[in-house]
Amino acid sequence: MFFLLTLQLLIGILSRETTDTRRFDVLHKGEIVGELKSSKYSNGLETTYTNATSIRTKIVAEVQVKFTIQSIYKGKLLESSKVDIVVNGKPYASTSTKRIANGYQFFKEGKLKSSIKGDIVYSSARMMFDEPRGFLNAYSEEKGEFHPIETAVANTYEKLNSRGRKTIYRYQDKALEQVEMDLGLTEIEMVAKE
Repeated sequence: MFFLLTLQLLIGILSRETTDTRRFDVLHKGEIVGELKSSKYSNGLETTYTNATSIRTKIVAEVQVKFTIQSIYKGKLLESSKVDIVVNGKPYASTSTKRIANGYQFFKEGKLKSSIKGDIVYSSARMMFDEPRGFLNAYSEEKGEFHPIETAVANTYEKLNSRGRKTIYRYQDKALEQVEMDLGLTEIEMVAKE
């Protein structure tokens, strides 16, 4: 009898579904130019992170960008990810990462670009929900590479990409509140909505 109760309790815990959704305003020079919607869906041992950004602004010419990341974790390890970027209604870039026996394969436009040895336990998509306390880098689902993370001040982290551009993440009570991104030609900011 005790075994059956324990088994039922364990099944209940592992099959529990939860969804957390957060929205951020995307700002360019203080003006709202878009929105980022982040979702974290957990079902048992599998967690899916989805970030969908839509931006419409004029830098040199009017630009409309849709940027979507979906990362699936099984337990503590990244299982797969997919990134799609659409600029002015046309596909701009598509990448994916897939777990294989001892590591991962990274694909760009459907072609194998690199193999990664070891485990991926923390990625850029997770930064929208999980403060990077204790992590030294984040895997970039878009680029297929690891970006170093440094703690600037308490609850503030700087992630440096391979081009030397910095993204600053600010958390309050473990929840992401603000992101500042250096895009090269310009900078954008994302601020959590109430």
